[in-house]
Amino acid sequence: MGRNSQQRRAHKQRQQATRQRSAPVRTGTGGSSPTLDELIGFACEAAFGPGADKALFARTMVLLQSLEAEADPLDRPSTRVVQVLQRLTESVLDGGWQPADLVHVVKREWTVRAGRLATGLIAEHARRFEAPTRAPHAWLGQLQDLGVVDAARTTVVGGRGDLLAVWARTERLHPEEALTAAVQVLAQVRQLPRLPIVLTVPSKWGATNRGVLPTPHSTDGIDAKALQLIRALLAKAEATTFEAEAEAFTAKAQELMTRHSIDAAVLAYAAAGSRTAAGVESRRVHIDNPYAEEKAGFLSAIASVNGVRSVWVPYAGMCTMLGFPVDLQLTDLLFTSLLVQATRASAAATAGNRALSTASFRRAFLVAFAHRIAERLEAARSHVAADAVHEYGESLLPVLASREAAVEAAYEAAFPNATTMRRRSLNAAGWYAGTAAADAADIGAGAAITRG
Repeated sequence: MGRNSQQRRAHKQRQQATRQRSAPVRTGTGGSSPTLDELIGFACEAAFGPGADKALFARTMVLLQSLEAEADPLDRPSTRVVQVLQRLTESVLDGGWQPADLVHVVKREWTVRAGRLATGLIAEHARRFEAPTRAPHAWLGQLQDLGVVDAARTTVVGGRGDLLAVWARTERLHPEEALTAAVQVLAQVRQLPRLPIVLTVPSKWGATNRGVLPTPHSTDGIDAKALQLIRALLAKAEATTFEAEAEAFTAKAQELMTRHSIDAAVLAYAAAGSRTAAGVESRRVHIDNPYAEEKAGFLSAIASVNGVRSVWVPYAGMCTMLGFPVDLQLTDLLFTSLLVQATRASAAATAGNRALSTASFRRAFLVAFAHRIAERLEAARSHVAADAVHEYGESLLPVLASREAAVEAAYEAAFPNATTMRRRSLNAAGWYAGTAAADAADIGAGAAITRG
């Protein structure tokens, strides 16, 4: 849609909203006129959640926008909305959410544009809390990925001035549109629950992060050069249209990852012994729509094969994985690569028959693909484990068993109330097509691995 068309549509929406000025809105306490905070609260209730009501939201926004034009700058609805958003951003980031999580959940519910507003709030938070010099390295890495922190100068980008006005100018939004979007984001953020804390929260940061080592990736992790090589091999496997090349690239990547996982287990056990549980870490994987639940199940299947537990958090649109660093890396990389293959295979399966281009077919396809891939991965892992036992001896078995027990204990402690995902009825054609595609998919198993 062209820029002029967007402006005309937005102008028409504002005119329609203005015609609703005479429609009633709930009154404040004791039947008096609602206060500004009450009006904002009514708008939030109507914008998001179980009480969402588009018509009521539009009427309430008309009142807020009329106040915006009449009030003193310090008393404007936009000023108050931003103040509350800043306070809630601080609260949710102290309640287990991380910068990338917050942007993901806002963008997933609303728009990419709304996600950039969340990024602006995080930039303002990073400036107030001096994140470049105080935040944990993993937190700082997320800020850099979001463009909030200039890595070269370790300074916060943005986060100053009238946050909403700056964002509206950048996005070329009318002030009324900007206020509406800000209230929608506020409506969601104020309902976000606490998450398990896996990184030190801002209120607990020390005076400086100078001299503090990044998140540990010692003998349990993959060294940077190996990780770079594995990623390059998987990227080539995804890009090539020749099956033989894809098999060779992925097989070599799988071989490197599997060897790192087993070698790291042996080295870590030798160093830590009964303290193996101290090496268990958490990692969050953001899951995008469509078919988020099926993708989460796919990740869980791959994780289970690789000694990792994965928990789907639907309201956040992400999975939390628990395991040892090398296994978390392996699972994340493998999931990303295989999801590309599954998406491509699903598109190919429906290309010649438009009747199959349905949501039920694609869901069933993805579930079947994941199920069959997990079976193939399990078979491949058994071959590699057998070779490793031959190399290391029978003493390897208790090492692997102790790591499995440590991961299980960490999972039960972090998610004591986790339940099994409910299985939907599945499209039969999608199931059989997904199984067939999984049989043809390249998982990097076979002679190239077993030769080690």
